[in-house]
Amino acid sequence: MLAKIRNILGRKPAKIEHSLENVPEVKHFRNETVEQAGKRIRSPDSLKKDINHNGHFRVIARNDEEAESIGKENLKSSSEKKTVLYGDDNISGYISGDRYLKFLTLTRNGDIFSTYPLFSAGKPTPARLTNITECENSYEGQLEIFLNGSAISFFDTLYFANKNKYYPGKDVKVLLSGVAYVLTRARKAPLAEKKSQAVPKVLGEMELATRYENGDLDDYIFRGIVKGVKEFRIREKKAYVIKTSLKTGIDGDHTDFYICATENAIQEKVRVGDHISGIVWMQGFIVE
Repeated sequence: MLAKIRNILGRKPAKIEHSLENVPEVKHFRNETVEQAGKRIRSPDSLKKDINHNGHFRVIARNDEEAESIGKENLKSSSEKKTVLYGDDNISGYISGDRYLKFLTLTRNGDIFSTYPLFSAGKPTPARLTNITECENSYEGQLEIFLNGSAISFFDTLYFANKNKYYPGKDVKVLLSGVAYVLTRARKAPLAEKKSQAVPKVLGEMELATRYENGDLDDYIFRGIVKGVKEFRIREKKAYVIKTSLKTGIDGDHTDFYICATENAIQEKVRVGDHISGIVWMQGFIVE
């Protein structure tokens, strides 16, 4: 998947109209804590191989070697930490980075086993948990939720801390956001095409998130309209918080949705009102 995406990416950073003054964020950890994991309510619905996050880091890193080094750097510069005790396993999460894109490194008894980008812009929205997929390492997972009339899956950035509390049918509040592999301005369909019965309704509206067939459960093709943009810097690269709307089904309601796009992922000038499309990594966490 990443090989195809790299062919789309441009070398020059985008020029973007800045319009987003305040970006809502939710902290992952309220303070440095150590807690005992409770008894597991329900086993996961399915298991999968561990996720290789090097591909997710390619939106920041120049190569896989640089991506792997970020985890080690993160431990030295972390500003937030949470440890959960699971029997003989002490699982700790370390967060580092400035606003808005951060990094989370997971350790098991002091040894690093995973690091991934963390983007937490947005506001929690009500949803219902419908399916739980757990990785072989037992502390990373993907959740499926029922949101605004449709199902959507995402990588749970706090699975290591909350996994024992999950069960299908649980009503939750979810902070859902996206990290763009690639993002471009989308062609607006001419009025004549919009009225044509040959053109699906969703293409006329250009606001929809659908599963990317060549990706993982949490990779989506996204179409939306830009409502606001804010520039920031991450590891000496330009990056942008883009506010848009998320719609997971033709008849579903719209939800405010924030996408992080680095200069590796965006190659065109984007303004408020533009139609955008691309491939995003859907991530989030349950807000308690």
